[in-house]
Amino acid sequence: MKNKFLYVMFIWAALFNGACSDDDKVESGATFEVSEDSLRFGSLAAEQVVKISASQPWKITGIPEWLSVIPAAGDAGEFEVKIAALDNTNEEERKVRLVVESGGDSWNLTVYQLEKGVLEIDKKEFVALYNNSSITVPYRANGTLEISFSEGADWISAPKTKVVTDQKLVFGLTENTSGIIRQTDVYLNDPQSGLKDTLYVTQYPKAAWKLNGDKLFAKYNTIELASEFECNVPFDITFEDSTVTWVKLKEKKLEDGKFKMIFTLTENAGEAFNRVNLTLNNELLGLSFPMSLSQMYKTYDGHTVIWKKPTYRDPFGEAGATLGKLTFNFILIGDGFTKEEIETGVYDQYCQEAMEGMESLEPFKTYSERFGFILLHAESQESGCTDKNSTHGGPITVNTRFKCAYDEFGTGMSCDFDAIINFVTESLKNEGEEYVATKDVVIVVANGKRYGGVANLTKSGIGVAICPASQEAFPNNFVQIVRHEAGGHAFGKLADEYSFGGPIDQMNANYLKSWQEVGMYQNVSLSSTEFPAPWQELKDAGKLPNVYVGGFSCSGGVWRSSENSLMKGMDEGFNILSRYLIYLRMKNIRGEGMDFPNASVGDFLKRDKADK
Repeated sequence: MKNKFLYVMFIWAALFNGACSDDDKVESGATFEVSEDSLRFGSLAAEQVVKISASQPWKITGIPEWLSVIPAAGDAGEFEVKIAALDNTNEEERKVRLVVESGGDSWNLTVYQLEKGVLEIDKKEFVALYNNSSITVPYRANGTLEISFSEGADWISAPKTKVVTDQKLVFGLTENTSGIIRQTDVYLNDPQSGLKDTLYVTQYPKAAWKLNGDKLFAKYNTIELASEFECNVPFDITFEDSTVTWVKLKEKKLEDGKFKMIFTLTENAGEAFNRVNLTLNNELLGLSFPMSLSQMYKTYDGHTVIWKKPTYRDPFGEAGATLGKLTFNFILIGDGFTKEEIETGVYDQYCQEAMEGMESLEPFKTYSERFGFILLHAESQESGCTDKNSTHGGPITVNTRFKCAYDEFGTGMSCDFDAIINFVTESLKNEGEEYVATKDVVIVVANGKRYGGVANLTKSGIGVAICPASQEAFPNNFVQIVRHEAGGHAFGKLADEYSFGGPIDQMNANYLKSWQEVGMYQNVSLSSTEFPAPWQELKDAGKLPNVYVGGFSCSGGVWRSSENSLMKGMDEGFNILSRYLIYLRMKNIRGEGMDFPNASVGDFLKRDKADK
C-alpha cells in the first residue's frame, strides 16, 4: 500500500538589518499524515488498520452503520485506527468516503466492500481423454479464487483468476501416458467471501481392452455371476430389455487393470434359456460392445425340450392323418459335449445361435410359422470332435456319443447315422412327439472348432446335417455352416454351386440327373438353355437373366443361376432360385401338391425378400 502524508510548516521570521537577534523564534510547522487513501473489503466481516500521525487533534467523519472505526478521533500523536466492516449480505457493492480532519486540513479515505459472495459452478465432474491438453470450467464468481489440487496431481495446472463476474477456468493437462486413469480433486476457495467448492477431474489413458468373448453363461441355479476382462477404462451397462427381472446388475467397477461385473440372478425353473442382451458403453470414447447373458435351465441326458412349435394352421388338418403334416421341425442334437458343458449351457448356446441363424435367413424368416425347433440333450464322455486330418493335427480320436469326425482329407465329416436316428426317434417318442424323417431336419452340432460339415440326404427326403461348432471367422463360422448344410442341403435339397474339379463327366451327370428327377438339386442345370421347371418359371418372370458356368463341384458342363450365393461362397444369403425352391418345398412338404391354391411363382415373388 502507498503511504500518503500531508506536511504543513509555518515560519515566522524577523529580519533586522540582515541578521537575527537572540530573541528570534522558529516554530515547527504542523504535521498531518494518513497511511492509506482507500481500503477494500471482501463480502465477509473483516478488519484493517490505518495509521494516522498528526501534530494537532484529529477526527474521522462520514462513518456508515456497516463500518466500525476505533478510535474515530484523537489528540496529537501517532495512532493505529482499526476499521472493521460487517458482512455484506446485499447483492450490491458498498462504498463510502470517510473524511479525516486535522487542524484546517482533511484527507479522503474511500472504503469499498464487495457485494454478497458468489461462487456458482453448475458442472463439478469432468472427464478428459488421454491427449486432451485442457479442460474448461464455466463458473460465476465475484472474488479472486485460490486454486489447489489433491496431493501428487502434477499433471494439471491452474489458471490465474481475476475478480470478474462471468468467466471460464481453463486448466492445463499433460498427456496421460501412464496406461491408467488418473484423478484429482480441484479445490476452489474465495478468501474474501469464504465460499468454497470442489471439482473432480478424471483423465483417461489411451483406451486398451481385451474381451474374453461376447457371451456370458450361468447354470440354472446360479444366483451370482461375476465376469471380468482386461481393461483400463470404465463402461456403463444397459440391458436391452429394461423390464427384465431374472437378472440385475449388482456391481461394476474398474480395478487392478480389469473391468469387473457382478450380476444377481434368480433360479431358472423353466425349460428354455433365460437370455438378455446387454451393452457395455463408454459414450465419451465412442466404445460400445454388445453382449448376451444366458442362464441355463435344469437338464439331463436324454432331455427333450421343444423350444418352438410351428404356428401354421393346417387347412387340411381336419381331413385326417393321411394327408400328413404341412409343417416340420429342425431337431438339434449335440455330439462331443460333456455333462458339464450341457449343464452350463455351452451346448444350448450353440443351439440358440443355430435357431436364430435360421430364423433370420430368408426365406425361412418369412415362413417361420412353418417350422419349429426341438432340442435334444445327449452327453458324451469326452469333449471335442475326432479329426482324421493330419493337416489339423490328426489323427485325433475323441470318445463322443455319435462318433462325429472330420474326414482324413478336405472338410467333409462322418457320424454314426443309425445311432443318431435311433436317439432322435426314441427321444421324441418319449416326449409324445413324432419324428417324420422325410420332413424334419436333424442338425447334429458337433463340438469341433474348425470349418467343415456335411448333409446326409436320401432321395426319399431324409436330411441329417452335421455342423461343427466352428470358431473360424465369417463365412466359415458355425451359423453359416448351419444355414448351408441344414437350410440349403438337408431341407432345401439344394446342390452345391461351387466348383473344385474339372468338367462334369457322364457318370456324375447321370448321378445329378437322378436326383433332379425326384425334385432335388434343381438349383443347378446340366444345360445352359434348358432348365429345371422352377428355374424356367423364374426365367420367364424375368428374374434370372443370366447363367454362370460351374456348380456341383464341377467347373464345366454344369450351370448355376447367380455369380455367388450361400450354396457357393457362403458369404451371402440364398439366391432367388434357392429361395424359390425352399418356398416350394415348404408349400409341398406333404408330397401331394401345394397346400395353397395360389402357391405359384407369382405368390412367391409377392412375398420374396433378399437378405441384406
